[in-house]
Amino acid sequence: MLYLLGDKIIGPVGLRYAQKDPDAVIVLIKDGIFLDTEPVKGKKIYAINVDVERRGMQGRLRDKAEIIGYDKLVDLVMENKVANFV
Repeated sequence: MLYLLGDKIIGPVGLRYAQKDPDAVIVLIKDGIFLDTEPVKGKKIYAINVDVERRGMQGRLRDKAEIIGYDKLVDLVMENKVANFV
């Protein structure tokens, strides 16, 4: 399942669900890029490039998430069921 995490308040709930999902794919968007992804270490994690750049988080996310554009996000949405925590 694809977990869209875009909120600092409800995003941790999505992280807990993703942590229990062996096939979880996580996309950090908007303020979700500030979430602590340590609980889902080892899962596939992406972050939207525009949101990363706007918030100056390039250095923090470099080793934790693959930076992608909206074109890749569309592909992921089309390939997976989606749980939205935005």
